[in-house]
Amino acid sequence: MLSLFKFLNQNRPKLREFDPTTVQRIKEGAYLVKIISETEVAARKCKFYAGNCVDQEVAQFFDQESNKLTKAKLLLQDYYQSMTRE
Repeated sequence: MLSLFKFLNQNRPKLREFDPTTVQRIKEGAYLVKIISETEVAARKCKFYAGNCVDQEVAQFFDQESNKLTKAKLLLQDYYQSMTRE
């Protein structure tokens, strides 16, 4: 049975290992996607809290933090897109 599988896989292209730089880029990309996702969640929470605040000063603070997080998310997305284009 083993010889049958060897024969069937004989003409298939072999996969080679990634070089360390590529492996590092893959890990960085996965980590960056997670950071982008967490930043989006934090921005939505800040918007939610800003909408529920009675005190205008606190609501304004949460709104400003939400805007900062949204800008950071866009910056991280641009970086991720530049990484994946290479």
